[in-house]
Amino acid sequence: MKTSISNQHKAASAVLAAIVCASAMSISGCTSAGSPSEKSSITTTVAQAQETVSSSTAVSSQDTVTVSAKGSTRAVPDRAELHFGIRTQAETAEKAQQSNSTNVDAVVEVLTQNGIKEEDIQTTLYDVSPQYDWNTGDGTNVVGYSALSNLSVKNVSIDDAGKLITDCTEAGANEFNGISYSSTQYDTLYAEALKNAVAEAEAKAKLLAEAAGKDLGDVKAIVEGYQDMTYANSNQKVYASGMGAAEDSSSAANILPGQAEITAVVTVTYSLQ
Repeated sequence: MKTSISNQHKAASAVLAAIVCASAMSISGCTSAGSPSEKSSITTTVAQAQETVSSSTAVSSQDTVTVSAKGSTRAVPDRAELHFGIRTQAETAEKAQQSNSTNVDAVVEVLTQNGIKEEDIQTTLYDVSPQYDWNTGDGTNVVGYSALSNLSVKNVSIDDAGKLITDCTEAGANEFNGISYSSTQYDTLYAEALKNAVAEAEAKAKLLAEAAGKDLGDVKAIVEGYQDMTYANSNQKVYASGMGAAEDSSSAANILPGQAEITAVVTVTYSLQ
């Protein structure tokens, strides 16, 4: 490395000398020796040549290595989001809606009695649609109406999830659309994953520097990669087919969230010496 820089200095110095000489010769043929015009021209030419030398040296000293790495942490989720459906049918749309509202109110009451805050209960879908007789005629004969309300229930303790599913089923929730898991410690866990990612990046960079016969220098830049918010936003769904299993309280209580892997990705640039 030092030999390369020395050679570049020598080459740049030769360029500087050549430029100065050429300028001097050019000036001597156009102006009288020692005139202000001559001195100004020589000063400008020397400055430009020095800039060329500095630029050449800077390029040689900016050797870098850039690596990307992933870090992760694991934790058992401690919160669940439950997704219920309440579907009712009747001869008229009004009666289907009335029946649906009654069942929804009953489910919400069960939830609040179990400590769920109203702001954690959200209607995610409401639909009223006609029901057709497809067994006779051309399927245009309306035989009744169906009303559907989908509820999302957030911030449920994992330990309480099984009981809530059972209680809401008994209150009128006849569809169960799955469970989402999350962790209240997500921010802390993600910070740890970031640290692990940076440490992994340094280890990779050292290997590359060693392979290139150089030493790893200071960090020049760090860029955070895509952040997977799955366990912060409760998007990890486990789907269920209907409410049959939930009607048995012993089976409904077995909610197993497993382990959540929280990851972080970074790209780090180091100098090489």
